[in-house]
Amino acid sequence: MLTSSRASAHRRDVAELVRLAQNDLRLILEPHTEAEIIRDVLMAALPRLVQVYGAAAAALAADWYDDLRAESAVRGRFRATTAEPADTDRTDTLARWAVSPLFAAEPDRPAMFTNVSGGLQRIIADADRFTITTSSIEDPRAHGWYRITGGACSFCQMLAGSIYRTSPEFKGHNHCGCIAAPAF
Repeated sequence: MLTSSRASAHRRDVAELVRLAQNDLRLILEPHTEAEIIRDVLMAALPRLVQVYGAAAAALAADWYDDLRAESAVRGRFRATTAEPADTDRTDTLARWAVSPLFAAEPDRPAMFTNVSGGLQRIIADADRFTITTSSIEDPRAHGWYRITGGACSFCQMLAGSIYRTSPEFKGHNHCGCIAAPAF
């Protein structure tokens, strides 16, 4: 049975992975000042960060899913399937978009970092979310999955409460703290 404390603990675990990835990102970007170089550094670094932290988030989600399934005494055998890491098209698009504030008349490095760190957060959280949503759709004993909000944005509140049975698509956004949970 999923309790709010278990959901909160899982959300904190995902947030910690994101925090570590964003810290690595900050260290990678720190020595660079030119917009073109920052873009190129991001295009090289983001796939590696996503590979490491996205894989960790997917593994965390698979373990969480399997634990919740066992605790719910669901019959039959099933193991959660980890989500595939985001491809380089997604990280390249993020890199190009994120640096746009650096090309303004007044370059805005904090805005650039907000853009890239939010996109990185979303990609890592999506590895967790898509592991849960896909496993919930594939598991013959699951009734689907649902969103547990991590904050109070109206978009996420609107989507919370429904059980999704056929689509693993989790509509998230940058800096979204929502998680997916299986419905047993």
